[in-house]
Amino acid sequence: MVTVDVLVEGVHFDARLSGADVGWKALAVSVSDACAMGARPTWAVLALSLPIGFSASWLEDFAAGLDEALATYDVRLIGGDTTRSPGPVFVSLTLGGTPVARPVLRSGARAGHDVWITGWPGLAGLGYLAAEPPPEALAALRRPQPDVGFATGLAERGLVSSMMDVSDGLASDLPRLCIASGVGAVVDPDAIPAHAALAGRADRLALQVCAGDDYVLLFAADATNRDAIAALAASRGVHATRIGRFTEAPDVRLDGVAWPASLYAHFAAPS
Repeated sequence: MVTVDVLVEGVHFDARLSGADVGWKALAVSVSDACAMGARPTWAVLALSLPIGFSASWLEDFAAGLDEALATYDVRLIGGDTTRSPGPVFVSLTLGGTPVARPVLRSGARAGHDVWITGWPGLAGLGYLAAEPPPEALAALRRPQPDVGFATGLAERGLVSSMMDVSDGLASDLPRLCIASGVGAVVDPDAIPAHAALAGRADRLALQVCAGDDYVLLFAADATNRDAIAALAASRGVHATRIGRFTEAPDVRLDGVAWPASLYAHFAAPS
């Protein structure tokens, strides 16, 4: 499998992320894509576009963060390109990986299957949107931590029927999975895991459902696999939560609550 991601200064990162954070994140977001297909990442190529007079120290920090991520995920950087940018910094990383079994697609969810999510949805969004975000939220924004072993374990053991990563928020990504699978879904809003940094906030549910940048796994699984999934998650130290079920009816909804709109869309008309 091959995946590509682009990080654009002013869109995906700003001064809250150091050069090292951007270097880490450039690889981690693509590793998250590989995880979602049940693949081990193996190689990467990098393209950088930088404005004239750009800070050499930032670039050194970027290289250090990227090196750290490459070592963490056992990925080889095999090439790339560097060009001049007339404006912001552009970082594009293409990642190749090898599925450990049949690739896990978005199209395998069936009515009656459970809806699962990993991690703490909304935490990174709090880091991006809050005027004074708590340190845990900033850490989630700066350094996503996809777990390759958990994702490939799900695929190797045949525990999931469909999977994707959550990058644009549950409100955007769950409907995409449902459309690909030809099903709908109902989510229990009280079941969505809330990190302590989100607990008690009036905008908790909006952040959990509508904010992006989580890079956690969203997957479908038969109910008979619940114990095996929980055991694998515990063995990897992954927080995995069952938050709903897939349905025959094609709509996607929160149980008893209106499904909110995403907080961000790349090509939405300016308000």
